[in-house]
Amino acid sequence: MAVTKDPLPFSVWRKIAMASWRPRKDPAILATIDQDAERLLQYLEAVHEATGAHVTPMHLVGRASAKVFSMMPGLNGRVVFGRFLPSPTVDGFFVVSLRTDPVSGGEAVATDLSGAIVRRVDEKTPWQIATELAERAALIRHDQDPLFKQTKMMVKNLPPMTLRLVTDFIGFVTESLQLPIPFMGLEARPYGSFLVSNVGTYGLDAVFAPIPPFAHPPVTILVGTITDKVLAVDGEPAVRPVLPLAFIIDHRFVDGYQAAAMAKVFREYLSDPACSDPLPVTPRRPR
Repeated sequence: MAVTKDPLPFSVWRKIAMASWRPRKDPAILATIDQDAERLLQYLEAVHEATGAHVTPMHLVGRASAKVFSMMPGLNGRVVFGRFLPSPTVDGFFVVSLRTDPVSGGEAVATDLSGAIVRRVDEKTPWQIATELAERAALIRHDQDPLFKQTKMMVKNLPPMTLRLVTDFIGFVTESLQLPIPFMGLEARPYGSFLVSNVGTYGLDAVFAPIPPFAHPPVTILVGTITDKVLAVDGEPAVRPVLPLAFIIDHRFVDGYQAAAMAKVFREYLSDPACSDPLPVTPRRPR
């Protein structure tokens, strides 16, 4: 059978997906939360004024996720050969789009996704997370990130079947066994303890997304667009900004009861982030 050239300029990510994806057999719990975002939005404005950092709901969701993993260490690890292998630190992976402007047609198909990991995310404030991610995202978008450049080169040069074998090998070593591959420049646990994707930047509300077969985080959170909705406040209907969240949770790590405990932590943190992460105090200048 003749091999034809791709009719569209598929992105690196699309090529990896087509080469490696198989029907997913892992059990997953799907859940959603509609979070009242009134105090959350006030907090984001206050953080920007106090620190200058561009903190978004995605960063706060990452911070809330870190609190969940600190509270539930049985989540922080991988299942390998049917046994739980704990991870040494709580790390968060945040998906990054290489385009920030809206595109359509062929440009949309060719637009790549990448991401950046924040190590020890449970020890960092929202503005520290935002600053670290902004620096890494800038490198990726300007094609100055060595790991992303290396990945693009590998994907372009390998045929699909070989690429599938390579991604399977990388996923098993770096994710399941949690070991680095030095000769490829790959870190252990490249997708961290959890994965956060801000689909709200594309105008999407609640979205569930499949997990790449070479990434094994037990929890994935998709952050939707904040929109006004009618909520019951003190028994009365009121229009409030609402942040929709969609969760994909590996059932091998938690059951329904533990998932409910996770939801409680998310709600408590996002309902008033200042309680857990108070703003830095700016010292007053002497008169």
